[in-house]
Amino acid sequence: MKKNKFIRFLALIIVTVLSCGILSSCGPGGSLSGNTELSFWVYGDKEELALYKAMTDEFNNTYGKEHKIHVNISQKPAGGYTDQVKLYATSNSGPDVFFVYEDVFKSWVNMGILADMTEYINAAAQKIDISDIYETVVSRMRYEISTNTSNPGDPLYGLPLDTKPSALYYNESFFKELGIIVISVDEEDMDKWNNNEIPDNRGQYKRDFEKLNGINVPKKGYYRSENPYAYTDDNWSKWEKPSDTEILVFNNRIALNWDELEDLARLFTPKYNSAAGNLVGSDGYGFFTEWWFNYGWSVGGDCLMDLSGSGDWNFSLLDYTNNYIVADGKTYIGEYSGTVYKAGETLTLQDKLALNKGKCLVADNVGGYHEKDSFSAVLSDEELNGTGALEIRQSVTEAAKSGVLNELPSTRDAFTRYLKLGAKGNASIEGEGGLDISPNPNVFSNRTRTNYFYSGKLAMLVEYSAYMAAISEQMKEHDWEWDVAPLAVYKQYEDPTDPDCDTVVARGKVAGHSNSKAMVSREKSKNKEAAAEFMAWMASRNGQAIAAQNGFFTNQLDLVDDIQFKGYAPKNVQVFGEAMSFEGPGDWWYMKDYEWINIWAIPLNSNVRNGLMTYSDWKKDAIKNTNNRLLSY
Repeated sequence: MKKNKFIRFLALIIVTVLSCGILSSCGPGGSLSGNTELSFWVYGDKEELALYKAMTDEFNNTYGKEHKIHVNISQKPAGGYTDQVKLYATSNSGPDVFFVYEDVFKSWVNMGILADMTEYINAAAQKIDISDIYETVVSRMRYEISTNTSNPGDPLYGLPLDTKPSALYYNESFFKELGIIVISVDEEDMDKWNNNEIPDNRGQYKRDFEKLNGINVPKKGYYRSENPYAYTDDNWSKWEKPSDTEILVFNNRIALNWDELEDLARLFTPKYNSAAGNLVGSDGYGFFTEWWFNYGWSVGGDCLMDLSGSGDWNFSLLDYTNNYIVADGKTYIGEYSGTVYKAGETLTLQDKLALNKGKCLVADNVGGYHEKDSFSAVLSDEELNGTGALEIRQSVTEAAKSGVLNELPSTRDAFTRYLKLGAKGNASIEGEGGLDISPNPNVFSNRTRTNYFYSGKLAMLVEYSAYMAAISEQMKEHDWEWDVAPLAVYKQYEDPTDPDCDTVVARGKVAGHSNSKAMVSREKSKNKEAAAEFMAWMASRNGQAIAAQNGFFTNQLDLVDDIQFKGYAPKNVQVFGEAMSFEGPGDWWYMKDYEWINIWAIPLNSNVRNGLMTYSDWKKDAIKNTNNRLLSY
């Protein structure tokens, strides 16, 4: 798995802001005669500003000096940054290079603020090597207005500087209090570690743990030696607290599957285990994540699907058809598209469903798909009369039976599994009650989720890398150990009821989200060529190396091992670097505004997740209303 590309992007952003003496311009008198002068607007915290300055200074003293480009850095208040950029958007005196977060990127393009930098960046790439930048981050700066798409060939508006990946934070002191042995062994090293041939990533041999004598620890994120929890149709509500003799092992180098995550979360939720009340308190919980992304993306689904490839979007979060992924060591040719799918890739709707050649997919209002001769965004209820939703293609089901494909849960199954984390036991979500192992959004009306974690009310939390320093400082005050682990992934064992079985028969995508800040230029800038060279240098190995030296994640894969993390970084900090290669943007990036999200997400997060509306009532209109809103894009 690639480790460092995502890290470098983060480092990039930080270095740029602080480049010119935290807020002053660089060079004698602020400019150098004969140079192309660039104005670079930055904002950030103290560490970020120092990094931006260091990176900009190095650019001015090396590449800039050689190519007669000089960058003047100017710090702006974070709270007023957006307003100032908009104010100077059409001016001749505004910044040549500035920042944009992915959530407003497309709206700024539509407003005419950002310049299409494709030709300039392509030219800069002939002088500066930027080939090693994570495509997962570069692709976020692509956008074609006419089709509302971000495909590989669409216009490129900027380059990433700072990306904040997410991971699973956990309170290790709490784990140990409840008898959980914590190890840090990569999956491919488990056999050697079990044989006492090597130590784990913390220097611990298996023989250092007396309880593990005679036990072969499986390749799992969480191991229960006697009675593992397995979520199935007939026993989803059953859970037994570990016995006094049961061996519990948490491995922070292997992703938990959904069952293991829920098992652990129940152990730390007082409702299920009274001993947890002594740790998290009566109002504490085992786990919280604000985002469904990790669940839906892991099975190959999403909340939006482009049904034509040309920007004809539908709301697909409640797609009820199973997903399919190519098995390890296999390839599969899509019957509809002819696409050659490699191991670990999931089939598109067109190749998964029995869509005939020359026909178009059209979504209905309940989570199914139909075919028509020509594309229309949504089938009306009248049109649905007498038509049946498309079923899974026969060649797909046969490939699944033969082992070429693995069948995964539907996107709806993944999404509702996420909803059940915080739902009460009497909730009815697709016919099942909730687990009540996560707090609901109203808990955070007066405090942040991060505060809830470091105040000891949560055992596990999904959060961004940017909070490492704050969490480290607060955990020190309580004298608590903590660390991070990979996000959970869909993973099915051959026999989930056998504690020692770690043979995986179906594995979803490793998935998660990150938040990215990029460097862009104004449409009115007269220095786009020089601006592109500055952006490219900042995103290149030269710029990212400075970020690594200052403890920031970089966007260069081969710089991961060079990152000099400060004292606040957890022992397993490499998890964030590894996430850079696969984590994508959140749904706030998909369209030019949030309106399509507000249609379904506001009632979901404000009402359903807080127990004020039933899931059934929400589901009744969610697809129809969202699809109708998507017609306006």
